[in-house]
Amino acid sequence: MRGTGHPCRHCAVRLPWVAILAIACFPSLAARSDLFAFNRVETHRIRVENRTGGAVSVSRDGGETWETVGKIKAPAVSLAPGFTASQWSEDSTVCAVAVHGLRIRVGESEDASRGLLISIVPLEFAKAPENYGGHNPGTSGIYTDIPAGTGVFREFAPFLGNMVLLKQDRGLVPIPDHRKPQVGDVYVIQVARPERLPICITLENRAGGSVIADFGNGEAYEFARVKRPVEGVGRFDATGYTGIGCINTNHAGVVTISTAPDFNGMPRFDTPFGESRGGFMIQPDRHAADEESTGGPVSQVMVIEAVRSGHPLEGTPPLFMGYLGLMYDSNDRSRSYVCEMQVDGGEWEPLVESVGIDPSLFTARGLEGALARAGRGRFVNQGVTAFRILFPKVMPLSRGGPV
Repeated sequence: MRGTGHPCRHCAVRLPWVAILAIACFPSLAARSDLFAFNRVETHRIRVENRTGGAVSVSRDGGETWETVGKIKAPAVSLAPGFTASQWSEDSTVCAVAVHGLRIRVGESEDASRGLLISIVPLEFAKAPENYGGHNPGTSGIYTDIPAGTGVFREFAPFLGNMVLLKQDRGLVPIPDHRKPQVGDVYVIQVARPERLPICITLENRAGGSVIADFGNGEAYEFARVKRPVEGVGRFDATGYTGIGCINTNHAGVVTISTAPDFNGMPRFDTPFGESRGGFMIQPDRHAADEESTGGPVSQVMVIEAVRSGHPLEGTPPLFMGYLGLMYDSNDRSRSYVCEMQVDGGEWEPLVESVGIDPSLFTARGLEGALARAGRGRFVNQGVTAFRILFPKVMPLSRGGPV
């Protein structure tokens, strides 16, 4: 939205003087990862009964009462080797959140290259869609009747690093290492967020650009720099269930942001009838290098690196652990995570819609055409000069309290 008046309206290129002073005078302090160490506060709990017909329930009062939000169509009976970035997560925690699935790490693969996972899967992904490129859980999936991009895959989604507990006679306990799911198991995800959230994270879209978390009142920290800017968008899984500017996926090695509209539960994927996917990624440099070595996308990925060498970003807050969620309320942006863009260093505005592959969308030429198609036409000199991810101003808390 143009001219939103948000407190960090220009922080991608014009930092508050206090933050500039902090970064200039104390660069090591501004780069330290422990700036984002945090106490968690509980927002709600998710309970999943791993049996056919079992309930998926949510509690907003620390587990005293539960509201059923879905049912289980098929339980998980095995563990599956996960995606590469699951190596940077802890056991018995949520290691990926997406509108098309939640991943839980239960152990480490034999070669230590990734985690062993259980997945919670929405209705539309019971069978992998055509041209699907993501993690396919098979018999390690707990398959639900909850539509993708809703419920526990949207406003009730957990955060990376949230504890996943197993209900036993003696109470809730961490899932034992390498324990395969059994029919009848009951899992409880204790959903908790940092006690204090930034107002936004801004990313300058140029090589060497700053990546800054802004907490308001002049408190802002440069915690990473852009190694390679993003130029375009591509076909990323389930972005057609996500919405323009919304977070589609977050794990220890990626943030995926959608440029595709939410097709109201009717995405077409890449079929003779059309395409519904579109978006771009933000990746830390080590993981990006691994992905590209196996043929992963290039122009559709912004690659960032730590301010200080020897402090890799994979699996660290605020972008790749604990801070980002899937919450989005089209009627109330104060309850939403949403990404905006800055064109030629100007005002913040919504991302442009783009479906399919457009390797130059964010460049001057590509963006000028996209803005014209959206009825926002004007001359573009540089293209997208920065992105910012806005955090919710309003996020309810459970009576469960600190965790």
